[in-house]
Amino acid sequence: MDTLVLALRVLLSLAVVLGLLWVLQRKLARGTAGSSGEAPLTVVSRRNISPKAAVVVVETDGKRFLLGVTEQSVNVLHTSGAPEPAPAPAAPEGAAAFARSLQEAGGDGAPAPALYPLPGGRRARRRPGPPLAGSILSPETWKQTAAVLRQVSQR
Repeated sequence: MDTLVLALRVLLSLAVVLGLLWVLQRKLARGTAGSSGEAPLTVVSRRNISPKAAVVVVETDGKRFLLGVTEQSVNVLHTSGAPEPAPAPAAPEGAAAFARSLQEAGGDGAPAPALYPLPGGRRARRRPGPPLAGSILSPETWKQTAAVLRQVSQR
């Protein structure tokens, strides 16, 4: 009985400590997430040119900066306006022709079912089934696992 009480006390203490850590993390993360009202800073690209030096493209407030970064300093190499985002490209004509040829061939455009390994090195096609099919929560998965373990223990 004393062991059970001790285990419950340890679990309760652990829960309190983890709860405090979670609350502190939430408070600190909220305090640093854009509380100053400044424009966001985005690193567009970074290229190392030596183990201790890099060239970085940073975008903020509609401007791009090319920065030279070393252990001792950060230098602005070039400044320019940020390019306008390119409009989303329309579907290429080749894709539409491919979709038409699939429909003419009798395909529905859906990808072919993937293959998955079965015990004994066989491969079978994936069949549509219940949402849990193949997951660890599926009873069929546990039945297959038990069958494999039985085969292994008989050898």
